[in-house]
Amino acid sequence: MQIFYKPVPGVVGDCIPFYANGRYHVFYLRDYRDKDSYGIGSPWHHVSTDDFVTFVDHGEALSKGSIDDQDLTVATGSVITDDKGLHHIFYTGINPYFRDEAHHEQAVLHATSKDLISWEKVAGEVSYADESLYERHDWRDPFVYKDPDSGRYHMLLAARTADGPVSRSGCTALLTSEDLSTWTVEKPFYAPGRYHGHECPDLFRMGEWYYLVFSEYTTRTATRYVMSRSLQGPWETPADNMFDNRAFYAAKTAGDEDGRRFLFGWNPSKVGDADGGDWVWGGALTVHEVIQNHDGTLGVRMPQTLVQAFGEPTRQHLELDGTDWTTTADGYRADSRYAYSAVRGDCMGSSCLLEGQLTFADAGEAGVLLHVDAAGDTGYFLRFNPARQALQFGKIGGYRNWYVDHMPELDRPLEIQAGVPLDYRIVVDGSAMVAYVNDQVALSARLYADRPARCGLYADGATVIATAPTIRRGNR
Repeated sequence: MQIFYKPVPGVVGDCIPFYANGRYHVFYLRDYRDKDSYGIGSPWHHVSTDDFVTFVDHGEALSKGSIDDQDLTVATGSVITDDKGLHHIFYTGINPYFRDEAHHEQAVLHATSKDLISWEKVAGEVSYADESLYERHDWRDPFVYKDPDSGRYHMLLAARTADGPVSRSGCTALLTSEDLSTWTVEKPFYAPGRYHGHECPDLFRMGEWYYLVFSEYTTRTATRYVMSRSLQGPWETPADNMFDNRAFYAAKTAGDEDGRRFLFGWNPSKVGDADGGDWVWGGALTVHEVIQNHDGTLGVRMPQTLVQAFGEPTRQHLELDGTDWTTTADGYRADSRYAYSAVRGDCMGSSCLLEGQLTFADAGEAGVLLHVDAAGDTGYFLRFNPARQALQFGKIGGYRNWYVDHMPELDRPLEIQAGVPLDYRIVVDGSAMVAYVNDQVALSARLYADRPARCGLYADGATVIATAPTIRRGNR
């Protein structure tokens, strides 16, 4: 069991989820992070699961090529089953040595399978960018679906228009086909002129809305979505169209026969396994369940199967001596309008689910303490910030600079109102973490410092009512 799946050796890169016969097949780009042993480039690896915590390893699905092949790296794509039951993978072949006028660094390639396990690459079927419409070397991450109106197959691609400012020419390209073999390049499917690139496109319908999902690295490095009642657009951009933050990327979706849809992305690791290190491509698998709101916008919540992976909850008894906190019938109350006050409970352990509720009576800040020591000098915090209407994550004692106490690239918008409860679930497994609030907002992060591993609560300039937090230990 792994709450956040990661292979050994290596890390999870872009995921290509596909649902079939009660199981989610997760194809992913495997980066071994060991060029001396495995060379450059990455293959597709394949695991399957029905609960997102126990996985069957099916081994390598698509092998990477040699330095002379288009697919030196086997990059992101999609899986589709045709009307005869044959499975198809359309994937990106990337070779950085082909970035010249005689070659194309990126191209779309094709493979087939009868059982989803053994795959055969289709020789000779290669799609390159049409340079009258698109930039030559950005042509990747194909997503194939059957258009409900025409019955033709459509392929969406991460591409860039041939004209326009470099930082704003990112688009979602469109190709069409009758037979999944011969493709016609069309005008862009979606080109808002906002980003350098639209990576890992994904498309699905939920109710009366269509959702186009993509990841961008221009403004926030995040997975976003736009929505429309028609595949012809126009595509609306919600006020918060991010599913998570900097610590969740390249996410794509898959859904089951009951209408549930899940989002598969990766939580990147950091250089040196240190909080102050730069983010690195690839990490551990993170799965969110997608929730549709009454206005068509989307939120995410913790999959129920992850909750079931933990044991029974244990109520935390917080140490109140010398603080502004008092006990109530259901938990605790902090009257800390003029100062900072914190209370701490038990050891969290390396794998746990922390649950609770906070309600603000007035302005100020409050939050949850994670992996803190007895004195409160080290550890992390999850901050509910009414003034900013934001959920924030930080490290006690500062982040990279003395003037930054939280990690701003991880901020998430969150509606916070006096008298309205905020229900939180915080999953920690090793250094990976995801916090969920009100079954709507997710915040992913990494916690690398030495972990004294106590949990707690704090309030600063606020009056707050809190339930006693509970801890569920991992069933490892």
